[in-house]
Amino acid sequence: MLRVRALVLGTILVVVLSACRVDSTVDIVIDDDGSGTVSLTVVADAAAVALVTGDPSELRFDDLPAAGWDLDGPTVEDGGITLVASKPFLSATELESVLAELLGPGVIFSGVEITEVHEFSKIGLRPASTDYTFGATVDPSPSLEFLGDDLLAGELDGMPLGRTLLSIETAAATSFEESLGLAINVTMPSGASSESGEVTDETATWIFAFGDASTEIDARSSSYDILPRVWALVAIIASILLALVLLSRLGSFLLATWRVPKGRRRRDARKRQKRAATREAAANRPRRRLLRMLFVDVHGVIVRPTNPLEGLLVPLITTERPEIDPEVIRGNHHQLVLGRISPEEFWSNVGLGPMADEIETRYLSSFRLVPGLHPFLDRMATSRLPVAAVGNQPRVWGDRLRRMASLEGVVSSWMVSGDVGSTLPEPALFEATRRTMSVDLYDCFYLSNVPEHLDAAKELGLATGFFVTGAEEAPETEHTVVRGFEDLLRARRTS
Repeated sequence: MLRVRALVLGTILVVVLSACRVDSTVDIVIDDDGSGTVSLTVVADAAAVALVTGDPSELRFDDLPAAGWDLDGPTVEDGGITLVASKPFLSATELESVLAELLGPGVIFSGVEITEVHEFSKIGLRPASTDYTFGATVDPSPSLEFLGDDLLAGELDGMPLGRTLLSIETAAATSFEESLGLAINVTMPSGASSESGEVTDETATWIFAFGDASTEIDARSSSYDILPRVWALVAIIASILLALVLLSRLGSFLLATWRVPKGRRRRDARKRQKRAATREAAANRPRRRLLRMLFVDVHGVIVRPTNPLEGLLVPLITTERPEIDPEVIRGNHHQLVLGRISPEEFWSNVGLGPMADEIETRYLSSFRLVPGLHPFLDRMATSRLPVAAVGNQPRVWGDRLRRMASLEGVVSSWMVSGDVGSTLPEPALFEATRRTMSVDLYDCFYLSNVPEHLDAAKELGLATGFFVTGAEEAPETEHTVVRGFEDLLRARRTS
């Protein structure tokens, strides 16, 4: 710092003593982040240098780099010297400190200020902009006594340096106004403008002479960046498209939900699955089986034969109508037990319409009650164990058979295939009886001598028993073998 001031003061002395004119240039370059560089250019001709030293190469400025200044030179040409010293700054505060190193704090430059104002439109209507402002006060005619402060305490003829300069000016009969000039260049980050200086491209320039009044200098510039605007518009468009997609998906979901019939919506399906899982868990939960109802097969347990179609009906009809095809009888009988045709239509289809009542009575009278049936049913009634009969019959034949066998008061439920449109071994008869009697099939016992019927009942959770009378031989089966009603009653007493 001392060397810089000494360089300037030495130049002043040379100018005054030699009656030459020397102009100094201060270049301030401001970058877009508020930092920059200060450069001082001093040019002395051969006559001026000769007054200081006989050999220009002997001049030393080694302490300037130690103070942070970058030197370009000194360049010696034709006896003259050109020296450029530059130093960077990072902020407005550092800029004022660097300028103070030229002649001292506030000697020429004071109130140095650099401001940056950023503006960005959030909706992208305007480009992003940054406004830069530089301001300072320049005093091109500092008091010469300030130049002789204690930092440069050297006395000439016993006088401080400042007063010496005044004496030199008087002795040389030369004014500083005629000898000293100062040029200040401020380069802004973008195109510059100024109210007090001349502007060329990005640089504002001020020219001063010693003796000029103190002046406030200013420079402004603005830079624009279109890229943030583009990204803002892209983000806005993407947000709008995303909102439209979400609204479209939401609308499609609501429309699809509204169009789905009640009971087929996902929520309804989840409820059904939950109920099914609950029932399955309850069904799989081990519990003690309680006997709450006895299911019996009409054909095989209540009456015989077990297969009345082949054992009674086909022989009866073919005896009256030898020419009829048995398959016609079987096909019409299947429609009859499903409830799709009436008994009258059945007898007419097999050619026995005129004698339908007689043949039907003869057919139903041919059934034989299983021995021990009535005592067994009376015992069940006394024990308050309901008995439900299931069988493949039309409703009319079932009702007549119940009356003919005197079973109307002792059988709690008589569910036949003609009522539900489904025949054993399909589960519809069991399910219909369960709903009618409000009983859990797990707590029911089913008697039959038809393996297919027993297998279907076991799949539904019923306990099963293969029913045979005392004279019959029991086949190999996985179902419990029940030998007549007496065997069942003994098991009942034991339990």
